Amino acid sequence: MTLYFNHVKIINYLLNYRFMDESDFKELNQEFSTASNILIISHQKPDGDACGSILALLIYLRGQGKDVSAFIADSPPSYFSFLPGHEEIKNDPALLDKKWDTIVFVDTANFKIAGVAEERFQRGPVINIDHHRTNTKYGNINIIDETASSTCELIYRFFKYINFEIDRNIATCLLSGLLTDTGGLVNAATSFKAMAVSSDLLMRGAKINKIAESIFKNKSLDGLKLWGLALSRLKFNKKFNLAYTYIKESDLMEYDIKAEEIDGLANFLNALSNVSAVLVLKVSHNKIEGSWRTTKDNIDVSRLANIFGGGGHKKAAGFTVNWEIEENNGQLRIT
Repeated sequence: MTLYFNHVKIINYLLNYRFMDESDFKELNQEFSTASNILIISHQKPDGDACGSILALLIYLRGQGKDVSAFIADSPPSYFSFLPGHEEIKNDPALLDKKWDTIVFVDTANFKIAGVAEERFQRGPVINIDHHRTNTKYGNINIIDETASSTCELIYRFFKYINFEIDRNIATCLLSGLLTDTGGLVNAATSFKAMAVSSDLLMRGAKINKIAESIFKNKSLDGLKLWGLALSRLKFNKKFNLAYTYIKESDLMEYDIKAEEIDGLANFLNALSNVSAVLVLKVSHNKIEGSWRTTKDNIDVSRLANIFGGGGHKKAAGFTVNWEIEENNGQLRIT
């Protein structure tokens, strides 16, 4: 009993330790209090942090009697269907034309990543909650902390700030985002603060077994065969000490799988030793989507992604470019 008591004391100490100026949370709470209808938006190609943070806020705000909708330009991967309220995330652009008291962007470094036009959001308050170092601080209220493990961690801190009692559903959403962005509490985004938040969410009933099963064990047999194809294409650039590979849109059709089956490939390749960075490209005839990863402290892949209009974190980032591509004998060429 003494050991458990000390464990709780340590967690409470860590959770109450302030890593950032949280005075912005007061302004955020005031904005939520006065708004009647709110739209929450996250980035294209949503991951666990995007889905977890958008749903945690949606559940909370609806509980406060607000009219709330959630928009992501791309439908979330099917393996996030276990998240409470997942069916509430819509990709209908008509939502963007409705008059909202407040727009909230979560886990979204800029408007381009969200796949929306900036001009749409110049007529009302915009809240920007994010942990990406490449965030352009485009909001009227900006809650940005690049030391946070995830946007879900920031939303957790907001709930703590306002003394909101997190229930099992919200805990599951928040822990999903935190575990996604930390790779299961093992990558460079993991901190003792993230560990403490995770422990508290577990004590509040987060379904960690379901989270792990859905996020980390979600590949089909044909999906892994496609991974094998990508591994067979793996090349090494000696000049830049870079490993890279690609998957074509036609590969997805040939193996009859969804694009979400590729998720996690870049993280898997990041286990390569003696390379500075890895790059995975998803290629269609007029578009390339790139995912950068590194484990090196002296490399910032978010800067590489930013060259192509993307962004992300120092050790994990991505970009999309609209280029015409052709393949010849396994070599990609921009036309």
